[in-house]
Amino acid sequence: MATIFDIAKKAGVSITTVSRALNGYSDVNENTRQMIVQIAEDLKYYPNAAARSLQGKKTNTIAFAPLLNDHLEAEPFFKEFTGVLALASFKHDLSLLVTLVGQNRNLQEIYRELAGTGRVDGVILADIKPQDERIPLLQSLKMPFVAFGRSIDYDRLTYPFVDVDGKAGVAKVVAYLHSTGHHRIAYLAESFTLAYARDRYEGYRQGLKEAGLVEDTRLLALNLQNEESVATALKPMLDLPEAERPTAIVAGNDYLALHLLEVLPKFGFTAGREPGQIAVTGFDDLPFASFLQPALTTLRQPITSTCTVLLDLLVAIIKNQDKPASLLNSGPGLTLFGPKQVLLQPELIVRASA
Repeated sequence: MATIFDIAKKAGVSITTVSRALNGYSDVNENTRQMIVQIAEDLKYYPNAAARSLQGKKTNTIAFAPLLNDHLEAEPFFKEFTGVLALASFKHDLSLLVTLVGQNRNLQEIYRELAGTGRVDGVILADIKPQDERIPLLQSLKMPFVAFGRSIDYDRLTYPFVDVDGKAGVAKVVAYLHSTGHHRIAYLAESFTLAYARDRYEGYRQGLKEAGLVEDTRLLALNLQNEESVATALKPMLDLPEAERPTAIVAGNDYLALHLLEVLPKFGFTAGREPGQIAVTGFDDLPFASFLQPALTTLRQPITSTCTVLLDLLVAIIKNQDKPASLLNSGPGLTLFGPKQVLLQPELIVRASA
């Protein structure tokens, strides 16, 4: 493994110059700094963040690391989420570094660099995948982190996380639709590359089971991304005989619900709660949801509570403290899944679309 001595030797400069260049000091010539950084990258050198921490050298900066290129339709949610997270960080006297993973870089390199350069004291991961390589990587690097979301191996989770219970939320939506007279309930899902999408689909299946309804694969569409894919998936459902046609459609996110509202009239149907209309629901309660026609019934993610708990947990981990006082007991809308693992409940917002 390369050391700071190797970099200094190859660059022809002192160890002090290398250290100051890699830590961003302004008294290092920019050309020299760029040369040193390039050599460090070539040698795959990363300073030991754990050692810096033991020396008391905190940066009072945390990183927020979503994978937005995996689901561009969620950008409005993460813009709002990032703003709330920044405010929560400010209340902890922390700076927030937002780092987006590009498609042209290796994930291992990105997170090794993030953990190793000493720029941040901890990381909030987002867009957790069903099997997420970043989690064991950060564990091996001993980098403090909290995940916003869970991988799918629920029985073997050993890392701190905060998650919104999508499964329970969608099950609640199905129960609500059933209680208002719907027995033919369809589901439109986004890509299962992210764990929460699978979670929401499982909530649909659970909701059907609890309502005594049988899942009909003709009323299920997966891996939808845009209006065209929604239209393609919807046509065979609406071509079914009236007795078999869906009277309600649950969308896995608000963008799919938006596309659904745009497509339904093209097939001669409208969304709403009146007889003959098709009920439509979403998930997230994005800012546009209440302005649609009809206004969208959806599940609201508790963004403020989520950001607050994420920061409380991460600060406790960085400071090697026990669970923060705010999480000593479960409360309404909050469940302790494990010692530093929290589930928050989404809120059903009923509007004119269902």
